[in-house]
Amino acid sequence: MDFWSRLIGGSRSSTKTPRTTTPVERLTAFKKTCNSLQQIWRSSGSPSREAAANLHTRHCIDRLNHVLSDESRGPAPHPCLSYASTSQIFVTVTKLALTYQDEVIIGSAAVFFNTLIDAEIEGIVDNRVFSRALVDLVKRANVNSEDVESRLVELLFGVANNIRLQPRILPAWFFPNRSQLPEEEGSGRIEERQFEGATRKDDFPLFYLLVDYVHREGRAGDFARTGLLYLIETAKQSKELERWLIESDLATLMATGLGALYSQLSRHVPSPFAHGEMPTIIALSDHIPVPTLLEPPTGSDFESFLSYLLFWQDTIDHCPSAEVNDTLLDHFQVLFLQQLLYPSLLESSDVKGGSTAAVLTYLYRILDAIDQPQLVHRILHYLLASPTEKEPVVEVRSDRVRKHMSMSRRKSLEMLAAFAGEEENPSPSLFNLVDLILLSIKSKNEDTLVATLRLVAILLRRHHSFAGSLIKTNDPALDGRRTVGALNAEMQQLLSLATTISDDPSIHESYESYAKDATAVLESRLFIPSPRSSLLDGPADQPLEVRTDDAVFTAVISRLERFFSNSVMTNLALTDVITSLASSNLVSLDGWLLVHPSNYQYQKSAAKEESPSEPKESSGDEPNPDDPVAAIKESLLEPTWSENSVPPVLKVLKKLVDQIETWRQEIPDFDILIAARRELLHSGDTLMESRAPTRPPTRPPTRPSSRAPLSRVRSDQERSVSRGRTTEIIYDARLQSPGPSNRESTPASSPHRQTPSQPRPPQMADNVRRWMAKPYHVEESGELRPAPENGNGLGEEAGDQEPQAEVLPNFVTLGHILTNVVILYEFILELCAIVQVRSTLFEEAVYQ
Repeated sequence: MDFWSRLIGGSRSSTKTPRTTTPVERLTAFKKTCNSLQQIWRSSGSPSREAAANLHTRHCIDRLNHVLSDESRGPAPHPCLSYASTSQIFVTVTKLALTYQDEVIIGSAAVFFNTLIDAEIEGIVDNRVFSRALVDLVKRANVNSEDVESRLVELLFGVANNIRLQPRILPAWFFPNRSQLPEEEGSGRIEERQFEGATRKDDFPLFYLLVDYVHREGRAGDFARTGLLYLIETAKQSKELERWLIESDLATLMATGLGALYSQLSRHVPSPFAHGEMPTIIALSDHIPVPTLLEPPTGSDFESFLSYLLFWQDTIDHCPSAEVNDTLLDHFQVLFLQQLLYPSLLESSDVKGGSTAAVLTYLYRILDAIDQPQLVHRILHYLLASPTEKEPVVEVRSDRVRKHMSMSRRKSLEMLAAFAGEEENPSPSLFNLVDLILLSIKSKNEDTLVATLRLVAILLRRHHSFAGSLIKTNDPALDGRRTVGALNAEMQQLLSLATTISDDPSIHESYESYAKDATAVLESRLFIPSPRSSLLDGPADQPLEVRTDDAVFTAVISRLERFFSNSVMTNLALTDVITSLASSNLVSLDGWLLVHPSNYQYQKSAAKEESPSEPKESSGDEPNPDDPVAAIKESLLEPTWSENSVPPVLKVLKKLVDQIETWRQEIPDFDILIAARRELLHSGDTLMESRAPTRPPTRPPTRPSSRAPLSRVRSDQERSVSRGRTTEIIYDARLQSPGPSNRESTPASSPHRQTPSQPRPPQMADNVRRWMAKPYHVEESGELRPAPENGNGLGEEAGDQEPQAEVLPNFVTLGHILTNVVILYEFILELCAIVQVRSTLFEEAVYQ
């Protein structure tokens, strides 16, 4: 072996100290180093030798780590590890590290303890002296380095992991005062001071050290949160630990810690568009800086709060004790929801620069982040002032009725109720989240409006089992399913609206893309309540029907009627609300998006008139009512319906499309403008070629097979482009002036035709920008009227950007209208895809 080592290592191997020593030699060297540390500790009172002792201590601990590391990787026996356990050298290491408060020594001491923990030697982790030395090191060490701090917290995590795997070592770390423990349940005798929720750090110091680091970011916070989860999970194997978790201030610390982080959040959300950059779809509109459309950059404070909230979610998921879980949730509701979150919503201000937009955005982010059923149920059950007959109801199982609660749990509830009753706080029974949403959705403050729509959308998308608490619903019909022919009629009506807006030859590719997205969304959102669940949210049999007279629904429809005058961000959030409602299997489409099946009118007589002219296959007998072919033919009949039966969403969409038809007659080359705007939105920051076509296109140009901008901007990953470049687009040389369109083709020799190599005339770009900035006045009813040519100065601005209507808030530009027309087109296609996919996935279209 030595021959091969010398051959491979070469001449360098002869200069190194051999690492392969016998166990006896290794133990001798280890004992010598331990004696040196003992000697340093005994003589550490001399100030003159402090610097030398500090350096000597570093070297000695490093040598211990080196020997233990080599030994732990080798085969047994491990004499040095056994000697470290019996000699308790770890006590000396802790004393020296705390004496010198040197971060290098503290870091080396952390490595030393970590090696002993990983070695799993008998008499180490289950030793109370070892636990006291480790706790003292972590508690009293004064460190500023994140790396050293994370090493110390990693020690706590390592111990928690060992306790989870070997619960028998718990007594070495958890030693409650036996005289303070309650007597056996049912005896009726219990010490009153047990239920004060007082801090009991001496009982379980390891637990409280982990709690101190739970809110931290980075590795230290990750180790602390995971270690604490391991300890809480161990409660299922220790009744004593479970009782201690209920009686201690764990729930109070966690709830007040979450509340403290929430209280530090700013009540003003900054704009997400930094340095003048924004998505193309926002840049090509009359942009008003609304910070709540995209994921707001709420900063490190909110990220810390969100991390702590996710820790709450993980704790409830991993806690095996129902009573500990209920104790945590009770404190969460009283100390966070009731004392902080709800008052912040109630006291928020809707004025310009107020806090309503911020607190609604925080609530939206909270509901978007969590998915733990019990936690979601507590939040929405409280804020929405549920339940009603069809709303979330908590079912208490027989093993959790009050008479079977432990004495600790009962007293904990009494103390929490007394604490909650000390102050009279407003209750959601008088003013709940629905009332706030209703006020905010009618707000004239754009920040508040967009934040409210985002909140409604996330409620309907992520937690649609509570849709019945947000929007009033009716019991479903006995059989609300429609025939295949009725579905075809509905689909043709929706698709005809889209093709009226833009006769795009690539509509099939666009629709296929939306159908794939709708399939993924509907499959992921399919809600099937379990009969064994303790929480039943939403209907369990058939989807509920939306009441069209509901105040929130009516407010959404009112905003939809002002679609073209809305800001782009409002429309993106508004369409997200409607598609989220449409994609819920707990909500029926009948009556608000599709015609109710009871209002269908079938022309059966016309079908019967055609039958006599055809030869009858039968022998003159009446047709068999059980004939499957006849039933299929009848199911394929497409019904009609009266104007009064048209659902409100479809009625508004028709009205908007009629307005587009009016503009098509009034505005020259309107179809080309729409097609060019769609092409620009789909291409992102890629500019179209600066040349005019030989002939004006008879159809809108095709777009690449990609997702629509409507879906792309809703996602969290958006590309931001500089606004100054996206507006420099030449649609056609004929559009250099806003005069009548020349329908004749431009000759090839025309000076208006530009080859790719020729520079673009500056006045052409100015004319197009001026044409896109043509103003339209917004009436109080939401209708748009053309403004006088020079009535407001719009179109006179120079520069590379489209003139903005935000200077005069009652005006919008033609460019803004075109962007909203494109959004409407994509929105209708998205609705079509959702209707078709859910009819198959949810079996809502059948053959009779």
